[in-house]
Amino acid sequence: MPVPPHHDPAAPAPTGLGRRTDTLLRGLLLLVALYHVVFAGWLAYRTGPGLDRMVPAMAVLQVLLCALCLVEHHAGRSVRAATTFVLAQLPLLMLAYGYWGLAALMRLQLGQIVPMLLVAAVLGHRTLSWAAAALCGLQLLGAWVDASGAMFRGDRLQLVGTDLGVGLFGVLLTAWLLHHSVTGLRESLQMAQQRSQELARKRDELQVEIQERERARDQLVHAMKMENVGRLASGIAHDFNHLLGLIQMYVAKAGRSQGEPQQAALNGADAAVRRASAVSRRLMDFSRLEAARPQLLDAAATVNGLTPLLEQMFPRGVDVQVDTGGVQRLIHFDPAQLESILLSLAVNAQQAMPEGGRFTLALQPAEGDQLLLRVEDTGVGMSEEVRARCLEPFFTTKPIGQGTGLGLAVTVRLINAAGGSVQVHSQAGQGTQVHLRLPSRSIGPAAA
Repeated sequence: MPVPPHHDPAAPAPTGLGRRTDTLLRGLLLLVALYHVVFAGWLAYRTGPGLDRMVPAMAVLQVLLCALCLVEHHAGRSVRAATTFVLAQLPLLMLAYGYWGLAALMRLQLGQIVPMLLVAAVLGHRTLSWAAAALCGLQLLGAWVDASGAMFRGDRLQLVGTDLGVGLFGVLLTAWLLHHSVTGLRESLQMAQQRSQELARKRDELQVEIQERERARDQLVHAMKMENVGRLASGIAHDFNHLLGLIQMYVAKAGRSQGEPQQAALNGADAAVRRASAVSRRLMDFSRLEAARPQLLDAAATVNGLTPLLEQMFPRGVDVQVDTGGVQRLIHFDPAQLESILLSLAVNAQQAMPEGGRFTLALQPAEGDQLLLRVEDTGVGMSEEVRARCLEPFFTTKPIGQGTGLGLAVTVRLINAAGGSVQVHSQAGQGTQVHLRLPSRSIGPAAA
């Protein structure tokens, strides 16, 4: 079958022979043709006019056979070329052994039988066996010719027997060596292909595992946000109660008033509704499961906008201090993720101060163009062993069912992805300080 125009040269040949085997076959055919041409020329030079005409005739036939097989090989029919070579060698060798006998061809046996057996080995074990048996039969034919030419004399028969034994041994040994060599090469190739397929399968499994881990990581980030949403639910409900109370008050006032006071009451109700919508929208944005959307944020404005939620989170015994320090810097971060990080740290601080204390969230410039977000509490703190492991995923000191151990681990991943760093300082009984460093730039005319 011809090779398709867009056939990949690295792929196995469609004829059943490998790419390297095709190269071997082509080189072997060229060498056999060259061998017969050179040998016939050398005999003609040594013998002169007395050269047996059978010699150039056999050389021409061998060259024509090799040329035909090369044409088949070039057309992409490698199996047909190899089969043609083996089948055509049988009548040619039969003619040679029948004409010259075994003894005359003993010295030429290497150039006669090895190419045929080598090509037969390429075609398979069965073809090699038939070719070796046929060559043994031809050896017997040549021995018969030698014996009959010697009139079956006893001394000549002994020489013929010796030649026949050597010839048969050479054929069988060559066939045996080629069989085991080709079989070993094929097994090695098969093992290499199996290994390649196994590596490809492992690669695919690794890619699937990486994708699964990415999905699991995103789900864990969302789980952390939803955990914080649950803790904020009571504070959000408290804000809504106040807002709804204002709305009811303004509506009642509008019902009792006439003219301009009524309009003012309705305006107040409208403003309260807008505030209630803003709180609702913030809660939905915070809990939405979407890919990160980093953008330039005014760090101070973001922290100030989070202040009401922080105040609702802590009980009355905790003093909440939010200090932006007049910092005017922009950071490149996803606003929902930044809120999630700060609220998660606030939740940890709230749980570390059951008896009350002070929670501080402050901004201040750091070395270079970095911005430091400092989150501190005066709670129970951490031992050195706990502090050393607090950033590890799934590490938690909380009772079973009350913590996942993912808050700080997710915080570290998100901050590192933005080019920042996280440091935790804590001692038992002396509170905890978490320092978040992020790249920033000053708010200037260009940024505005």
